[in-house]
Amino acid sequence: MKKGLRAFLIILCALAVLAGGVYCYYRLCMDPYRGTVDSFDMSLPADTVLTGAQAREDLEYFYEHIVQRHPKWLEEGDSVCEKMQRQYEAELAALGESESVLSVWQATGRIASILHDGHTWVDCSDTENELYIHDFSQLYEYGTPVKINGEATYKLLDKYKGLCSFETQDYAEDMFYCNAVVSKALLEYIGVDCSNGVTLTFNTPHGQHDFDYAFVPPEKVAGYETVTQSGEWLSFAIDKAHNAGIFTLSQCIDNEEYASALAGFFAEVNSSGVSNVIVDLRGNGGGSSVVANRFIQYLDVDEYRGWQSDVRFGPYLQKNRDVLHKNECLGTPFAGDVYVLTDKFTYSAAMDFAMLIGDNDIGAIVGEASGNRPDGYGDCLYFQLPNSKLHMSVSFKRWYRVDLSKNGELLTPDYETDPSDAMEKAFELIAAK
Repeated sequence: MKKGLRAFLIILCALAVLAGGVYCYYRLCMDPYRGTVDSFDMSLPADTVLTGAQAREDLEYFYEHIVQRHPKWLEEGDSVCEKMQRQYEAELAALGESESVLSVWQATGRIASILHDGHTWVDCSDTENELYIHDFSQLYEYGTPVKINGEATYKLLDKYKGLCSFETQDYAEDMFYCNAVVSKALLEYIGVDCSNGVTLTFNTPHGQHDFDYAFVPPEKVAGYETVTQSGEWLSFAIDKAHNAGIFTLSQCIDNEEYASALAGFFAEVNSSGVSNVIVDLRGNGGGSSVVANRFIQYLDVDEYRGWQSDVRFGPYLQKNRDVLHKNECLGTPFAGDVYVLTDKFTYSAAMDFAMLIGDNDIGAIVGEASGNRPDGYGDCLYFQLPNSKLHMSVSFKRWYRVDLSKNGELLTPDYETDPSDAMEKAFELIAAK
């Protein structure tokens, strides 16, 4: 009996050691979230000087984390990885004895831009030095500047594209004109000298005219309040005149507030007798893709197809195929028509929301094509570069469009229209039935 007990204990210990070894291997080598940060510290100011060794360490950290986490490096038959490797080596070779945080940021941007993955990026987030041109009035009156410090704006746009990882040209251009031309940090990022302010040249009714700007915090910018969003990220209303319930979502957040709003919205939809639902996702930059699944729980849908995906676990790529969701309906299922409003800023999880509705023929999409592709990379892992403290995001999943026959295509609306007219277009479609 003693021998049997001893053998049992030896086997038990061996299993425990094996389990511990497997667990440690998973945590150290396979867990996608190993070494990630839950929250960011502020980046060092862009003009902070690093030693050449510190800059090299940051570039090595950045590139190694992309290679070790991004699915692209476990895929076959693609030259992107080789191009990024060459660019990385060129950036290392170009480092001097000292480098600014700005130059490290630019170097990582040139490498990441080759990937064309909107979820893989590096950013200098220094909120204490967040500065903008002091007046937005000319932008509203005259539109896009034609020159910045005497250089043609379109040339600076090309520089911006070479420093950013984007998925569509339209989205990159809109981000440039909405953000880069007014932000001191982004203007410096694309090589504009902002040491004495900046000069923007506009086409006016009286010809080209230069306007000189100082940089100030956002609260001191003339006209800034007209472009800031309210703190309300979701709302709903019943529009009986148009026979529709309207649910507006500016962020994809899966929490109790969202769950409560959904329940309240569909309770009012059913009690009011309206037979159409409009989901406004214009300007929604994403968040959690689960919000779409929660929404469908209130619709008269038995089952629907989900996204296929490749998920990277260390050296292993897990392939998830034939994803089918059985819908667990909540409340009284809504059996009317569904319309989803989109624009190019309907991004990431918000784009997924629209795709899930459109590709499963649950409803119709109205507006403008999305800013990123349905079949692309996503789900972000966050890191912080060790010396510059630049913020870094890396995708560890590859998503495939629900309707595989449309792989490679943007999420094109069923009814294309200027996004500012999308709500009226939905009303027209409802009235025409």
